[in-house]
Formats: sequence, structure tokens, C-alpha cells
Amino acid sequence: MGFENMMADLSNIGDKVIPDTSTKRKMTEAGAKVLAEKLKEATPRTKHNDVKYGHLQDNVTYQGTDIDGEENGSSTVGYGKKAYVARFLNDGTVKMPATHFVDNVRRESSDEVFKVQRESYDKLMRGDR
Repeated sequence: MGFENMMADLSNIGDKVIPDTSTKRKMTEAGAKVLAEKLKEATPRTKHNDVKYGHLQDNVTYQGTDIDGEENGSSTVGYGKKAYVARFLNDGTVKMPATHFVDNVRRESSDEVFKVQRESYDKLMRGDR
């Protein structure tokens, strides 16, 4: 078997196992949805009523693009305009200890996020149902 034949075979295999950008977006968006739900559950809720932005829990969002809005197969999970508050709570300040709730959710939900992304991959690439 020559080098050209081997490269042609690898090229054909690659089309069957490497997802395109649209498929990647669907996969990562499925994972982002799971992570957003987990973040929403773990986000502390205070009794303070912010009329303009609402509670931090209510601001958890996800999108099927990267942070700049570019469609490259990435998805983003975050807090929108209240992200700075989440950072203070997660990382702490001089006057407030860190809670690490975002870090903990990311770590604890990584297996579930990967599982959902894998199921999405199998369904989209292999036709598994």
C-alpha cells in the first residue's frame, strides 16, 4: 500500500469521525445546556431584589457560539451582565471568603457534560438513536 492510498483511506475515515462546525456546535450546546442547569442550581440566591438585573440565578445563560459570538463549534455558559457578581462570590474578595461554587460545578458536572456531548456526537455522526 502506497502513501497516497493510506492518506486517502485516512481522509475517508476522518469524514466519518470528525464532526463539522455545525455538528460541533450542536454537541457543545447540549453540554452547555447541562452545565447551565447545574450552575443555576448551585448559584446562591439572596433575598436582595435587584429590579434592574434580577437574581444571579436567573442570569445563567448559554449560547451556541464562543464568547465573541463567533460560530466555530464552541458554546459558552455564563452570567451575562451579572458575571462580575458571580466572580466575586466564586473567587472571594478582601472582605468576603471565596465559595468556589462555579469551580465546583464545572468539576462535578464534567462527566455528565461529556456524556451528553458524546450522546449527541453518536446521534449526529453515527445515526444512533
